[in-house]
Amino acid sequence: MSDSLLAAQTDICVKCGLCLPHCPTYLKTQNENESPRGRLSLIQGWARDELTASPKLTGHVDNCLLCRACESVCPAYVPYGQIVDRFRSATHEQPRSQPLSLRLKKSAMRGVLTGRTLAPLAGRLLSGSLAGATKSLAGLTGAGNLTDGLPPSSARPLPTPGSYPSGLAAEKGVVSLFQGCTADLADRDTVHAAIRLMNGLGFRVDIPERQTCCGALHQHAGESASAAERIRQNLQAFENPKSQAIVSFASGCGVMLREYDQTAPSEASSRFSERFRDISQFLAEQEWPGDLQLEPLPRTVCLHSPCSLKNVLRADRHAATLLNYIPGLKVVTLPAETRCCGAAGSYMVDHPDMAATLRDDVLDRIAEIQPTSLLTSNPGCAMHLRAGLKRRGLAHIEVLHPVALLARQLPG
Repeated sequence: MSDSLLAAQTDICVKCGLCLPHCPTYLKTQNENESPRGRLSLIQGWARDELTASPKLTGHVDNCLLCRACESVCPAYVPYGQIVDRFRSATHEQPRSQPLSLRLKKSAMRGVLTGRTLAPLAGRLLSGSLAGATKSLAGLTGAGNLTDGLPPSSARPLPTPGSYPSGLAAEKGVVSLFQGCTADLADRDTVHAAIRLMNGLGFRVDIPERQTCCGALHQHAGESASAAERIRQNLQAFENPKSQAIVSFASGCGVMLREYDQTAPSEASSRFSERFRDISQFLAEQEWPGDLQLEPLPRTVCLHSPCSLKNVLRADRHAATLLNYIPGLKVVTLPAETRCCGAAGSYMVDHPDMAATLRDDVLDRIAEIQPTSLLTSNPGCAMHLRAGLKRRGLAHIEVLHPVALLARQLPG
């Protein structure tokens, strides 16, 4: 099956190989087929009708984390993420590299995490004792791999959709908050923190009721129709002319939201993408009132920058800027050569062995720092790294979002 658009896009790659030292799977396997250049060559052959989408070929593409580190160094600006998504969508119904049982398991996992009615149920199942049938269900869906990564249960419920005023007589404006599908499962404290911080800076925070999953998990799995439906619903939910920005605290969702204008081009998606900001970026861009002094915290924390924040959104510097507002806090960032932690959306469930291997490299560096807290801006990374720390006997290192730590240090 030929695909002229994919053939043209893959032709942009000049096969220079500058991406190789930045690809996590290539560095681990030293297999050219597990590199961006190799995967583009395979997709190019399929798009030109020179190769078939065999299980071996699709397997190499499926092994990609979509960390997009290759894009950040590509001199030809190859749209690698778009190419992989388009290939996965085009071959979605063809025989895959994985057995049907595993494909069904992955589909069930996406349904659990992204369904509006199933996600709260997943939270209750995963945070409970997981005894009996519940434990069996977790094993069947792959959710059992996530249980160790869940944060301590919060007594505070997830904020309900609605408007949260700043309490100031003269508000600066209105901000729309995108919660994401795992907020109730893993990010309740982060949602409360985001609202409190934006309120403190003088913004009213609106949480649209009809918002849904960003569509990233479906898009990257080749389920483009399911992703398109979620995009359509979110475009409608966030079409508020009074809102100055759409803010997300999950960088993985943030990439999808920022690229709505590319995934589903339209005037509405262009307006949406232009208004999008990562939470740390939005907060760092604001002028903080002189009387908003954060409480001191004489501790050492380690700042982890998710691939989505670093390689695509290019907004990884903002969290460090914000943390400098906390007196006495020592922030140690992971070395620039630190690669993907292996979470990568559902990758940690779909490819647990490679995900664990990549995570070990990151954990080694964290163990050297011995921080009191590990700060990361993506819930998937947080769960994956938290589970790894527990298994290493380092559960005392708290894992949380940078804005959650900032909110703790607000006066009162």
